[in-house]
Amino acid sequence: MKYRIVFVLTPAFDPNAGGVQRTTFKLGNYFTNQGHEVAYYSFSVGGHTECQYGELFHSRQPGGCSNRENLNYLEEVCVSFNPDFVINQMPYDYPITERLGKLKKTHDFILLGCLRNSLFSVVNNLEKTMQEMLPDSLFKLFNNPVGRKMALERHKYLHRKSLKHILSNHDRYILLSPPNNKELKYFVGDFMQEKVLAIPNSIPEVQDEPGEKEKIILHVGRLNDDQKRSDLLLPFWKACKDRLLGWKFVVVGDGPYMAEMKEQISQQKIDRITLKGFQKPESYYKKASIFMMPSAYEGFPNTILEAQSYGCPVLAYKSYDALSWIVNDGTDAFLTDPYRVDEMADSAVALATNEKERMKAQSAALVNAARFTIDKVGEQWEELFGHLADV
Repeated sequence: MKYRIVFVLTPAFDPNAGGVQRTTFKLGNYFTNQGHEVAYYSFSVGGHTECQYGELFHSRQPGGCSNRENLNYLEEVCVSFNPDFVINQMPYDYPITERLGKLKKTHDFILLGCLRNSLFSVVNNLEKTMQEMLPDSLFKLFNNPVGRKMALERHKYLHRKSLKHILSNHDRYILLSPPNNKELKYFVGDFMQEKVLAIPNSIPEVQDEPGEKEKIILHVGRLNDDQKRSDLLLPFWKACKDRLLGWKFVVVGDGPYMAEMKEQISQQKIDRITLKGFQKPESYYKKASIFMMPSAYEGFPNTILEAQSYGCPVLAYKSYDALSWIVNDGTDAFLTDPYRVDEMADSAVALATNEKERMKAQSAALVNAARFTIDKVGEQWEELFGHLADV
């Protein structure tokens, strides 16, 4: 059975610009190759790359989903394209979910909402979130057990309200991993559990073997100090570099923390570290022997599996539940307590200085990554489409 599918997203259609965009591109490519008709609607006016797999529509006025005219154009596109399925990549954006929820009542399509980040991003990082959101005076006032409990209860109330709105308006709510369901139940209990399932993100392919590796520890990601914890990159390297003579630390990515990193490297004269800025990461995965990621939380850490698909074992923190489902601690990944830089540095040294164990971990990384190829993940989407079309 062939279907007509519309993806809805707020950022520009550019697979190199972020995880949501990359996931949308990969799925659109897969669905098109399976014979489905695919369209995309972005709420960004510009910044799009050429659309090779399907038809791209985008807002014609600024203001994103806050502009009623852009919502009207989304509705116009959906009515004209007449989809069987609409995949809402932005279910937390109230105007989008509200408009699509109403539209599906008068037009015969199935609305799928996709979780694209951890539901516990605040719960597991409450104090840091409060510090970023509150003025210094209020943070000092509320940064105590009573204040943190009040902040958590307020967050739980507001998040519960958002999640119930999402579940009520979508026919299915697709999480990124089974552990996300535990997070979901923390907020809404068993509310509309019959609508909930998990389908992970995918990687295009897995290399047959690790290939020729260099003495490189690699990090790929946006540089910020809240979610990505880029502030831990330099302390990590300083803690292990003197024990890893001949090794280099390569950082691929850009973001608001880049300037701070450059300044610290210069002032502290930190050697054997290279900041590459924004680059396509594939050639770096190919050369790297070890991949490290210090994130506080991720919906689904695409770069971890991309690195593993090139035979890179992973160093990361046990800071979000999904990670322990995605990788296998002690075989293809080595996880440490958040945010113990010294422990992660020790893991890096142990892996880098034991060639036999490192090669074993590199092979295990390839095996694990094979669970998430686009063909295997795409089959899960096809099964979902078939099931819902028959209901």
